[in-house]
Amino acid sequence: MPFDTAALLPLLTQGGFTLWLYRTADPRAQALTAGYFDAAAPRLAWGDVILLQASDAVALTTVRPGPTVPGGVVLDAAPAPIRTTRAVAQRVSVGQVASAVAMTVLLAPLSGAIVSNGTVQAAAAVAGPVAEVRFSIRDATGATVRGPQAATVIGGTASASLPAPEAGSGYRLRVEAVGFPLVADASPPFTVSLPFTLLTEAGGWLLTEAGGGLRI
Repeated sequence: MPFDTAALLPLLTQGGFTLWLYRTADPRAQALTAGYFDAAAPRLAWGDVILLQASDAVALTTVRPGPTVPGGVVLDAAPAPIRTTRAVAQRVSVGQVASAVAMTVLLAPLSGAIVSNGTVQAAAAVAGPVAEVRFSIRDATGATVRGPQAATVIGGTASASLPAPEAGSGYRLRVEAVGFPLVADASPPFTVSLPFTLLTEAGGWLLTEAGGGLRI
C-alpha cells in the first residue's frame, strides 16, 4: 500500500521536536524503503522520531535528510502490531467575554512660524481611557530632539510647551498615549527658522543688534 497521510499523527511536540505515530498494514521493510514518507516531508523535521506500527513489527525510527531511511529499533516483532483499547470521556468548557475599547490621539495643527529660540505649542484631542500622553519632537532621521514631555488628559484634551529645536527642516511633533505606544499621532514635517534680527533707526543710520549700521 502507498503512504497514508491520515495515518501519520503527532503524539508529542516540544521545542521543535515531534514524536509521530504511523499505523499501516504494510510490513516494516516496505515502510522503511526510500521515498515511502516523501508525501509527509513538509510535516517532518530532521531529528523527529516515528513510532511505526507495521503489520509485522513495532519500531522506532528517526527522520534524517536524504533518501535513506534508518532501520531504527524494533520494539516488537509479533505478527500484528500492538493494539490498545482506550475509552475516555472528557468535557471541557471555556467561556470568555471581551469588549473592544477605542482609543485615539489626534494632534492639533501647529500654528504660526517656529523659530529656534522660541517654543512649540503642542495640543492633542484624546478619546478613550487615556489618562496621560507624551509629546516629543523628532528630527528628519526619527531621533528625538525635544522631550518626551508628559501631559495629563483633561476633558479629552492635552497640551504642552516644548522648546523649539535648532534651525532646520523635516521636524515632526509626535504624541503617544502613556502605556499604549501604538496609540499615537505625528504631525506633517515642519521647519524651524533662525530668530529674527531687529533693526533700529538712529539719525540717518539703521543699527543692527550687533552694533553695525546701514546708511539710509
